[in-house]
Amino acid sequence: MSSRTVATLLLIYGLVFPNTAVAVMSSTNYQIQWDSIGAGGSDTGSSATYQLRDSIGNLSIGTSSSSSYDLRAGYRQGVNDQLIAFTLLMQDNETQVAATSLSSTTVNVSSTSGYSAGDYVVIVENLGLNQVSAVGKVSSLTATAFVLDSLSTNGTTPTINGSGDFVYRLTTSATPTFGSISESVVSTTVLAWEITSVSQNGHTIYVYDSGNLSTPSGDIDDVSDGAVTAGSEEAGARSSDTTLAGSAFDTADTAITTSAQAIGTESSDVYGTRQFLTTKMSISSTTSGGTYTNTTSVIATGNF
Repeated sequence: MSSRTVATLLLIYGLVFPNTAVAVMSSTNYQIQWDSIGAGGSDTGSSATYQLRDSIGNLSIGTSSSSSYDLRAGYRQGVNDQLIAFTLLMQDNETQVAATSLSSTTVNVSSTSGYSAGDYVVIVENLGLNQVSAVGKVSSLTATAFVLDSLSTNGTTPTINGSGDFVYRLTTSATPTFGSISESVVSTTVLAWEITSVSQNGHTIYVYDSGNLSTPSGDIDDVSDGAVTAGSEEAGARSSDTTLAGSAFDTADTAITTSAQAIGTESSDVYGTRQFLTTKMSISSTTSGGTYTNTTSVIATGNF
């Protein structure tokens, strides 16, 4: 009886195994990255100290390759879970300190009081209309210098000479604000993000808002000519990602609208990548006074 049972099982596997060799199965809404036929096992098991992922009875598992192909067979070959870890960071204007120079990833400042290792920061050259920015994380600091782990830019590294140059902390809890605005300047604030995306086709970051910045007596027009300009009533933003194909945020000051638009994207896995959006606002002589507000949302999603 025992040998007959084994023979029957082998026959069944022999019939169905060719169908399970397809690399990926998918439909309009779902995708199965790895599949197998097994005899048992629990997908996950855990205790206070350990986590186990197990399966029983996989056939033909392991790796093989040729000059053109790489095969990873078996359910557990999917080493990386499909996940996105996304942190949105906002410029805290209350933490402004003057920057005097930048060498590699060390930025000299007037003071580092109130800052700590592990803080995210944005360095800004020539604050305002044509500012150049970079985002990093503080690895260490002295009384007058930050050493950052790296600099994430839009392809141009800030040149810091102490004239209109600043450092701000980026936090998850700050409320983005332009502060007091005059007709002679373009006010800015930076929204940054750090993302780890283990997704076969990468990810996309989108932005949308609840409508124009507004107060009971009026609103701020969306930029329409590709540049937020001092003396004109308009608002818009530009992304540090210069590779966008689905929106104009990489090449021009672009209006944030109630429809989601791409401001950052990757086509494969990334780990701890940082990018940012520089939002801009200007007013004219006819803009009504008041506090202008709206709600802006930034979301991350895998590409499918």
